[in-house]
Amino acid sequence: MEHRKAKGATGDAQAIKLVRRRQERDRLLSRWRIQPSQASSPGASTSGPRRAEDPAQVGHDLPGHGSVPPNPTSHEIAFLHWDDIARSHWPRRSLAMVGEIAAVYRWYLLQGGLLRIGRLCPGVALCGAYPGLFTALALMIALLGGAGLGGLTYGAIPAAGLAWGVAVLVALGTTWLLLLAAWALADRLGVVWLWRSIRFTHRLGQARDGDLRLRVGELARRILELEAEAPAETVLLVGHSSGSFVMAMVAAELRRQDPGAALTGRLSLLSLGQNLANLAVYPGAQAFHADLQELAQEPRLPWLDVTSADDLLCFAGVDPYRSCGLPAPTGTPYPELKMVALAQPQTLLGRLRLAFRQFDLHFLYLRQAPASHGFDPLSQLLKP
Repeated sequence: MEHRKAKGATGDAQAIKLVRRRQERDRLLSRWRIQPSQASSPGASTSGPRRAEDPAQVGHDLPGHGSVPPNPTSHEIAFLHWDDIARSHWPRRSLAMVGEIAAVYRWYLLQGGLLRIGRLCPGVALCGAYPGLFTALALMIALLGGAGLGGLTYGAIPAAGLAWGVAVLVALGTTWLLLLAAWALADRLGVVWLWRSIRFTHRLGQARDGDLRLRVGELARRILELEAEAPAETVLLVGHSSGSFVMAMVAAELRRQDPGAALTGRLSLLSLGQNLANLAVYPGAQAFHADLQELAQEPRLPWLDVTSADDLLCFAGVDPYRSCGLPAPTGTPYPELKMVALAQPQTLLGRLRLAFRQFDLHFLYLRQAPASHGFDPLSQLLKP
């Protein structure tokens, strides 16, 4: 995501509305401008989020938080599209996914991936093993359930010849139904999403990232075109989860395409719940290592990295340079690592419940959070 702030944007806190620029067709960017919401009128409720009443405006109202300018064009948010590339790498059929688990977990379990990630962040290593463990358990239960019900069927039919045939059909049918139920449960629990994400990152780490690299170059050129048309006072690149390494790629590419620093002098970075090390640990991710080295060069882009120890799907407090064996930038620690509390379980039962909420917890960085969490994305985006 890219956030652009127009020059001279100031103002008081108020309710806002994100209004999509629907008249513009751009396969690379989806853009929203920020304008004061009607909900900010006297007596109106600002408890959001809620849908805009005008069906022509795709967006939602957000309660005022931070400094929001009165000029509706003073802030703009753009979503940088690379999601289609990720989806093109995602297997959609359950059998295809199961068939590829062996290849990925051969690296993860037998070629040192689990140990390398475990040294950096044990929670992420456990989450990385979770889809494989879930699949193994589901297969075992399905096979045992099918064999058990088939055996009971065989014992209930007196004719031996008929019993064998019916028992085999019952065993196969039961196994298949249990596997379908396991797939539905995996999808509901987020296991399917997690596996697809792991598999996509694995492909990138094997240097099969050509299509993403092409898109990164296109995104960088598009951002520079926007800046040439209407220069912004500040530009903030934001990456969440796997988007954090795409953010780093785009930032490095902007520096390469903009050697005069016309844009990069106003560019800063924000990574949320990052898993940079998931890609950086691969020896084949040389292009990504080069991106990190580019960002380490002076003058450095301001980079704030926000993670939480409660979030087991991110590398909480892990320096991305240390994660891939690159020398740490000299001087001030880079990026600036900030830890926040997304959840505050007080009891053992609370911590156990937290373990089953990891999927939802991982996306709390993108939602307006109570002040006790120590971080609010809207305040970060709209700060003066």
